[in-house]
Amino acid sequence: WDGTSGSPVLPGERVYLDINELAEGKPYCATGQVRASPSQDLLAYSVDFSGDEVCGLYVANMESGAVVDHDPDLECTGQVQWGADDSQVYYLTMDEQKRPYRMYRRTIGSDEPDELIFQEDDELYWMNLQKSFDGRYIFVSSQSKETAEVHYVDLSDPAAGLRCVAKRRRKVLYNVRHRAGSWFITSNVGGTPNMKLMVSPAVPDSEDLWEDVVDENGDAVFNGAYDRSISGLTSFRSHSVATGREGGLPQVWVLNHPGEESSEVAGFVQLGFNEDAYDVGLGSNLDCGANHVVLSYDSLVTPSSSIRVPLGAPTDLSKRTVLKEQVVPGYDKAQYACERTTVKSRDGSADIPVSLVYRADVMEKVKAGETVPTHLYGYGSYGACMEASFRGTRRTLLDRGMVYVIAHVRGGGEMGRQWYEEPNGAKYLCKKNTFTDFVDVARWLTEDRKITSPSQLSCEGRSAGGLLIGASINEAPELFKMALLGVPL
Repeated sequence: WDGTSGSPVLPGERVYLDINELAEGKPYCATGQVRASPSQDLLAYSVDFSGDEVCGLYVANMESGAVVDHDPDLECTGQVQWGADDSQVYYLTMDEQKRPYRMYRRTIGSDEPDELIFQEDDELYWMNLQKSFDGRYIFVSSQSKETAEVHYVDLSDPAAGLRCVAKRRRKVLYNVRHRAGSWFITSNVGGTPNMKLMVSPAVPDSEDLWEDVVDENGDAVFNGAYDRSISGLTSFRSHSVATGREGGLPQVWVLNHPGEESSEVAGFVQLGFNEDAYDVGLGSNLDCGANHVVLSYDSLVTPSSSIRVPLGAPTDLSKRTVLKEQVVPGYDKAQYACERTTVKSRDGSADIPVSLVYRADVMEKVKAGETVPTHLYGYGSYGACMEASFRGTRRTLLDRGMVYVIAHVRGGGEMGRQWYEEPNGAKYLCKKNTFTDFVDVARWLTEDRKITSPSQLSCEGRSAGGLLIGASINEAPELFKMALLGVPL
């Protein structure tokens, strides 16, 4: 790469969609999704030119770049998926409140109106569009915060119409993946505190056929208990890869199957990493026949990287390959350090995870009895996790001698769904736990660990984290010198 915009990063690379060209003369430009057709001849992409999160839909010839299909009156959410071949795409549109609520099927180049496949009239439910990793099904999910329903189109027989995997049941959430003629379902059905992994034949109205996925010993691989949660599953032909949480951190597991046409699990292993606190998840994986999985990995002190892990030897660190690392000019990892600890909540019912990052020489001052400037960040809403991930922008604070702290307070999902749900989480009437956890961490920093003092402690929360900061500085104004509320709720 010679540093010019037209130079490829890797040998043989070609540009199929130049966002700079799209943006020329436009007041705003952001792409939604970009999808190559099954033959790799066409490119479907959505783009927002106004900034109002409403996209237009385009189909271009990948060889020439010429747009071959576009309706200027078509407005969509940005999600787009190809059908079984290059002839059709599926997309979602929004109502007046910008809620995704309709799924359409569009035939490329046709003068016929796009076909309405499904409409969600309940305003509590938002729709999401996905294609199974093996390319067999289109899934459209309708989901509220507590209840879900998934429909599908069998792309081998699209004329058969839309079918339902399992009808919605109050407070039952579920997601669906396909492997070897079976649905693999992550769900909290039965009232489990976390999502569990289940399997059934890939048939409509399958709710009475769901069974726990068990290993060769007959033990449920993911049973929805408090210690381990699953958030997703990707099935390659040889193995399946699950993502979830355990011990307050994101985790990855590789499930072994007896054969490519089997939905049984012959064992599973959890991947390990060299650092105590990190962020990990699936990277870009486009081929279900691949013999490896690509992961995205970073930590408080390690810039993001893409790592190729062989599915046949997932726990062998020596066989992993770093495909690409984020380049951070001037950054020397050896100058920084991080740690993960827990702080006991005031009522003794919870151990609050806390992540800290700092320059190593700054922590030497603390060990010598000094207090140093400290910035405390929190969120704690909607079950969302604030991971121990890398942020280059923190260096401007760390290099000025500040300790940066993330309080993984209740209301998030760091410890699983129970960290969010009633009665011990921070949802509905338990929301106060979010605020008291944050204040408890601030007191620990100033009174127990003695890293800082109230005159040197700042705090920050963004969006729903604004609620957290507002409540915390009202409860304990004596603990904080400064509060930063970004786009606060």
